Parts: sequence; structure tokens; C-alpha cells
Amino acid sequence: MTHDYIEDELSRQSVFKSEQLLSIDYVPEKLPHRESELKVLAQSFKTLITSPGRTSQKFIIEGPVGTGKTAVTKRFADQMIQAAERRGIRLHKLHINCRVSKSAYLVYLRILKEFKPKFPRRGHSPEELLQMVVEVLDEEDRYLLLMLDELDYFIRQRGADILYDLTRLMDDRLNAPQRLSIIGIGRKVSLSEDILDSSTLSTLQRNILRFEQYSSEALYDILKERSDMAFEENTVMDETLQLICDIASDRGDARYAIELLWRAGKQADSINSRKVIPDYARKAKADTHPELRKEIFTTLPKQNSLLLLAAARQLKENRGAYITMGELEEMYQSVCEEYNEEPRAHTQVWEWVQDLNSHGLVDTKRSGVGQRGQTTLIGLSDVPAELLEHYLLELLGR
Repeated sequence: MTHDYIEDELSRQSVFKSEQLLSIDYVPEKLPHRESELKVLAQSFKTLITSPGRTSQKFIIEGPVGTGKTAVTKRFADQMIQAAERRGIRLHKLHINCRVSKSAYLVYLRILKEFKPKFPRRGHSPEELLQMVVEVLDEEDRYLLLMLDELDYFIRQRGADILYDLTRLMDDRLNAPQRLSIIGIGRKVSLSEDILDSSTLSTLQRNILRFEQYSSEALYDILKERSDMAFEENTVMDETLQLICDIASDRGDARYAIELLWRAGKQADSINSRKVIPDYARKAKADTHPELRKEIFTTLPKQNSLLLLAAARQLKENRGAYITMGELEEMYQSVCEEYNEEPRAHTQVWEWVQDLNSHGLVDTKRSGVGQRGQTTLIGLSDVPAELLEHYLLELLGR
């Protein structure tokens, strides 16, 4: 008789009570050690509630990965919506990841489809879409709090025209209600007179909120609260939480700490342990890497993932710091054949390499002395090639 692995797994006991509460997408009600940042946002945006339509707000939130920028912004936006509803104000919130919506056209279309879900994807320019957004907000007497996440990535790729267009859109409405307020989120959002007018630049430079890395003590408070919500009672040892904080404190990265906690719990489940002991956290650290960001990899198109897999394999084989574009393309052809995908031409591959570089997933530089001709060299400074290959094989289902 065939063994039923599914029923076997479903009947197994777990240390988790609500595993989804350790997801990177989950935003808890309480955000320890970010109360002051929430207060700054509340003070800055309260006019959207006290005097709707009188002014629009523009704000930039900066800080390293895993410092709570997105979580704080989303929690703040939820509280703003609740306050508006209590006062009969039609305030709407929308969070857009600029790694997914990679052009002004896609951002404006995403905004418009929030209010008109059946609006067609084709047939209009970005300028027309933006004007339609304003018309919808006016017609329905709505106000929009727009959160542009990964804005620094977007500006590196496309420039800051989108900021100029969105801010000027409201500045030009001198005798009409101000319908749109913006929060831009990124590691470091580059602002200069080359890309923005002096008035907008001045406003944004005054409204920058910097998130610092979490201390080890702050990470412990975050993990303890999340552990109490996600795990069964008395399953996670306090020493395990302390160890994870020690591991993650170099970066002050709460996302990395939470992922280590989740992986430690999965390790306990895999061997039917009812305790999440420190050694499982050590195993979790060995199995992952802080640079392997789920939120980045899950938004990569399959062809980009295949190209990255090719780079990892070629670098692992060469054992050098860099490979050439020619070597990468040769391995890429082989990887595409393995996954039954049609390989793309050189120009497209080169553009993808630049995109992967802007994501921080590969390093690129021009070849120098000792090499014939000029070519792009590709390397990995943060992630071991073998670890990256293993990670991508899991994501690609091999």
C-alpha cells in the first residue's frame, strides 16, 4: 500500500500556532521601538483629517533593509483610514511596490484600477492615466494616500520624473481640493535639483524620516512579541530568541531575525521536536543568508532567475571573483535548455544584467588591463555562489 505522505504531514504536531504571523507580509498591530516614527507621521499628516483638501503632504522614509519602513507606513496608513472613516472623510490608501510596477505607466495604471478595476491596460499614455486619476478622485470626492515602496530602485532605473509629475499635479491645483499625498520609501532616495524643481526638493528634504538599525535589545522585543503570537506556548526557548538577536544584530535587521525564527521552528517540526532550541537557530543561519531577500526574488521574472542561476553556476565552476558576459551567456544557454525556455539575445541579456545589478543581486564592472577588448564582468560580493544556486533551485522547483 502506498504511503500517504500528505496525511502523515497533516497529522503531525507542530510548534507553530499561527505560522503566517511570521510572514514578511504580515504587519502586527504593535510595532515595538517604532512609536516615535509613527508619531512623526501622525503629526505631519493630520491635516488630511483636520482640513481635507486644503493641503497635500509629501514625505520620504529612508533606512536599511529590515528596519520597519514598510510595516510602519502600512500601519500608519491603516490608522489614517480608520480616523478618516470615523469623520466621514473618503480617504483611500494604496501601497505600490516599484520593483513590481517598474514604470510610471504601470504605477498610474495601478492607481486608476484601484478605483476602476475593469479599466483596460492598453490605449492611454501615462499623462492621460494620471489625469484620469485626478478626475476619478474629484468625481467621487476621494483623497488618496499613495505609498511608493522601493522608490530608490525606481529612480535609479527610470529617473525621478514620476515624483515631479505627482507632486506638480497637486501643486498646480491652487483653487481645487488637494487630493493626493505621497510617502516614498527606500534605502536611500536620491534627490537633487537635476531631477526636481526647487520647491518640491525643498519640501521633500524637510520631510525625510530616517529609520536606524534595530539594536539587539529592540530585536529581542520584536521577536518575543512575534514568537508569543506565532508559536504554541512554551515551545520557543528564550535562549533561542537571544541567539537569533545576536546573529541579526550586526545588521539590525528585523526581517532577517524573523526569518531565522521561522526557519528554526520549521527545523523543530522536521524532527518532531516540541522545543525550538538554540541549535535550530544555528542551523537556520547556516541554511540562509541575509542577502537572499524573498521579497526581491519572488518579484523576479523567470528569465531573470535563470540568468542569475547561470551566473551562480559559472562563478562556482570558475572559482574566480568575476566572469565575463560571454561566459555568462554560454551558461545561460545551458540553463535555458534545462528549463525548456527559449534563451534571449545578447542585448536583452545585457539589460537583464544591469537590472540584476540595480537590485543588488550581482556586481558589474568593466574589464581592465590584461583582458582583450572591453566587456562587462559579473560577480557576487555578498552571497556565496553555491548558496545562491541552491536557493534559486528551490525557488524554480528543482
